[in-house]
Amino acid sequence: MLKKSVFAASFCFFMVRAGFGQSATIEGIVKDARTREPLAAVNVVLGEYTGTATDGDGKFEISIAPGQYTVSFYYLGYETLSQAVTATGGENVFLEINLQETEILSSMVVVSAGKFEQNLGDLTVSMEVLKPNIVENKNTTSMDEAIQQTPGVVIVDNEPQIRSGSGFGFGAGSRVMVLVDDLPILSGDAGRPSWGYLPVENLQQIEVIKGASSVLYGSSALSGVVNVRTAYPRSAPETKITFFSGFYSDPRTKEAKYWDKSPIFNNLNFLHSRIIGNLDLVVGGSFLSDQGHLGPLEGFEETYKLTEVGRAAGDVRGRLNLNLRHRNPAIPGLEYGLNGSWQSSESVTTLLWDSIGTGLYRPYEGGATRTDQILLNIDPFVSFVTHKGTRLSLKGRYYKQENHNSNEQDNFSDVFFGEFQVQQHFEPLGVKQFTITAGAVGIRTSGEAELYAGNPEGDGKNDAHNYAGYLQIDKTFFERLTASGGVRYEYFKINGDDESKPVFRAGVNYHLARASYLRASFGQGYRFPTIAEKFIRTAVGSVNIYPNPALQSETGWNAEVGFKQGYRVDTFRGFLDLAYFRQEYKDYIEFTFGRWGTIQDPLFGLGFRSVNTGKSRVSGAEVSIMGEGKIGEVLVQALCGYTYTRPVSLTPDYEYADDVTYLNTSSDTTDYLLKYRMQHLVRADLEFSYAKLTGGVSFRYNSFMKNIDNIFLALDNDPQNPNSLGLLPTGIAEWRRENDDGDYVIDLRVGYKITRHHKLSLVVNNLLNREYTIRPLLIEKPRTVSLQYAFSYNAPN
Repeated sequence: MLKKSVFAASFCFFMVRAGFGQSATIEGIVKDARTREPLAAVNVVLGEYTGTATDGDGKFEISIAPGQYTVSFYYLGYETLSQAVTATGGENVFLEINLQETEILSSMVVVSAGKFEQNLGDLTVSMEVLKPNIVENKNTTSMDEAIQQTPGVVIVDNEPQIRSGSGFGFGAGSRVMVLVDDLPILSGDAGRPSWGYLPVENLQQIEVIKGASSVLYGSSALSGVVNVRTAYPRSAPETKITFFSGFYSDPRTKEAKYWDKSPIFNNLNFLHSRIIGNLDLVVGGSFLSDQGHLGPLEGFEETYKLTEVGRAAGDVRGRLNLNLRHRNPAIPGLEYGLNGSWQSSESVTTLLWDSIGTGLYRPYEGGATRTDQILLNIDPFVSFVTHKGTRLSLKGRYYKQENHNSNEQDNFSDVFFGEFQVQQHFEPLGVKQFTITAGAVGIRTSGEAELYAGNPEGDGKNDAHNYAGYLQIDKTFFERLTASGGVRYEYFKINGDDESKPVFRAGVNYHLARASYLRASFGQGYRFPTIAEKFIRTAVGSVNIYPNPALQSETGWNAEVGFKQGYRVDTFRGFLDLAYFRQEYKDYIEFTFGRWGTIQDPLFGLGFRSVNTGKSRVSGAEVSIMGEGKIGEVLVQALCGYTYTRPVSLTPDYEYADDVTYLNTSSDTTDYLLKYRMQHLVRADLEFSYAKLTGGVSFRYNSFMKNIDNIFLALDNDPQNPNSLGLLPTGIAEWRRENDDGDYVIDLRVGYKITRHHKLSLVVNNLLNREYTIRPLLIEKPRTVSLQYAFSYNAPN
């Protein structure tokens, strides 16, 4: 009996020991409390040192020893939630967590400033965020039409300017890096964005960084970054189809009307996205047929042809996009996929109008170029996130561009881009708000074109190589002071010439109060000349464009102090942002007129080429305000801003070449203002929604461009200037005298939601039918009127 009792006691003892020795599991899912959508990459922390992150489906799992724990959930843009949990040996504890969004500065999450998710209020640099409604509701056919609504930004004949950081490069070089999902999308040979190639039909948001961003994004980010972020599927399948059709109004200048039938345009966008098991699928596309407002070309016919271009500024293009992302169920945290786009287009570009009056909407003879273009990009990627907060990623992009031009100067380029990145978030290791990002980048560009036969071999074949390594550290101290610093080392080689240089950046942000943020930043920039800037050799009419193989890189820095204040009035919330900034450049590259050829060349060797023009400075201030929410029963969204800049040459007497200086190539040297800048910019967009009705209005003001290349005035036939030569009688001098107060444009949109899935909208751009230029000698579009039909369907889960 005693033996049996001892055996029973021993059995119970070992069973209890075994029970206490078994581990427990805490698992669950984290969702948005309002939308009920799963939230990926939420930090889940137990105590001080144990943690993990949710997967793409919002799920998590942690194995722990039995005991009592406090589980905390951290996610940008959402309130932190903590929950007490008691776990016994062998038990599985399931938690369903619903996180609430915080105030707007915290709920607006961006990635471009640090290559990881951050609250907008915590940034050390200026950034604007454009939401999809501006793109979708304005009948946008090209992404630049939406981006020009950003405070501080103007698009000058397809070239982006941020805070007057660049002028007009005649189609070559960009000081603004344009990205799609963090990958560069500038052409390899000319460094030029193809705005119509960007996916307007699949947009999460557009992030615009203002100021030098070369540490993270390299050479072309000298004055800022535009990052177009596409959307991944939600839990419910989604289908969207948008079609609109419209026409151009007759111009204000009656004698400039060259058509009997108004030019028309049609556009179709479609998108389907869904989650299939562990696969994210997005398919989209667009087709545009736009007769354009400029013309006619030789053999012009007014009959509308869906797939043919017959006028200057005409554009016909078709595009397809595919995004695939797979989440590996066997290896939590492992994702890989392939994104791609393809576009075929036919378009016409023009450099100069024929004349004011009857020729205002016609290209100058020999000044229009028809281009058949093929664009293709293929983007493989793989990423792995460990439960300790380490993220490894490898991204690639192959970007191909073929341009078949009517001037028999075709050009082709291939860009191979690769980036490996290691990022460590230290929250799972017990250190809050601390991130280190390091990476290596390699870019190879191969270009072939008669257009670039100014290279030493004279064969138009050019190769460029760019390699870089970067490191950035972001840390928040005392839950109020955020500090950020980084360094990048760049190596660049084009044909046989190479050079290298480091660049640095640093910034701080102090959280003064719940919704008050004070920031300061300093960043260096570095831009290599493109193949086009160094080696282009062509002609536009009788004007030659010359190569400059000796062109040097330009460098610069940007400093800024700013203040951001969040506000909330009942359910309407937003922020006010104030900033003062200063940028300085050395060996500044500008497209400049002079005698670059021989006496035997047309115009005795006079023409344009890219040259280093010395030192320059841009200083200024900016105020912007953003808000969204209900005022009574009306939902209101607003984005407004005013920007003042003072861009000046610091070396007006510097000789770029023999007897070529800022002073003798500028049309107005007052205050030494740089060419092709507008000192005052005003941007405003308001959208209202009530029941089934929506309405919106956009406003843009650009002040007068005081300084341009003086050669355009000298070659004009100006009766008030007896020294004008009359060799290029465009009427530009008279136009600038009569239009020296700047220009403003108002766009209007009204929509009605017929049912849950169907919506009709009327969109009127340039409501007042104003005649204006952004880039001299190129008239902008007159009023356009279009009717939009939109279908959207979200399938039930």
